[in-house]
Parts: sequence; structure tokens; C-alpha cells
Amino acid sequence: MTRDASVRERGFAAIEWVASIALLLLPVVVLVATLPTWAERKHAATVAAREAASAAVLQATVDPATARAVAREVAGNYGIPPADIAVAVRPGAARGAYVTVDVRVRMPAIDVAGIAVGAWHYTATQHRRLDDYRSR
Repeated sequence: MTRDASVRERGFAAIEWVASIALLLLPVVVLVATLPTWAERKHAATVAAREAASAAVLQATVDPATARAVAREVAGNYGIPPADIAVAVRPGAARGAYVTVDVRVRMPAIDVAGIAVGAWHYTATQHRRLDDYRSR
């Protein structure tokens, strides 16, 4: 009986090896390869929102179109295509009010060797206060 048990167990190491590569190693490699893309896009969204909010506050009147253009230009400098970014500007009307800029960036769920599958979105928000003593 001992001989039969050892004969039946041969060959399972190869199946276990292939299964471990497919189920454990491959997902980890994909995740590690995708993490830098998430970090880059998150940083780009934060910088774009910050620069757009600053540009909106520095003008005599808050112009949402200018803030959107600044955010898209900054995101383009980071290599984000225009289709992957959405900018929303909520201007404050009075002195002391806040201008809020939301930059929403598409994050690929899997992005390995130029192949992107699935997506989720990250939104970066920046607030800037309008100067209390600014001219009208």
C-alpha cells in the first residue's frame, strides 16, 4: 500500500507550481506594475487642482474657464490625456469666499505594458480663499 500512495502523489508538484504562479505571483506582479501609475496620476491631479485654484484667485474676477484651462494644461504636462480628466470649478462671488476646484482623474485598474483594463476615478480638491481686500 505504501507504494501505491507514492505513485499517486507524483506529478502534483507541477500542477501546484503552475497554480501558485497563476494565482499568487501574477496578481502581485500586476499590482506592483500598476502602483506607480496610480501615484503619478494622483500627484498630477493634486498639482492641477492646486494650480487651477491659485490661478482663479489671482485674477480680478474668478473665471472658471481659465481655471479649467490651467488644470488641463498641468495635467497634460504630466502626460494625462484630456479624455482622462474632468475639472469642476465652484467660484466664490464675494470677498472672503472660497474658490473650490475639483480635478477628477481616471485611474486604470490594471496598467501593464500599455495594456489598461478597467478603471476607477480619483478626485483631488483644492480650496482658495478670495482676498478680503481685493478690488472689484
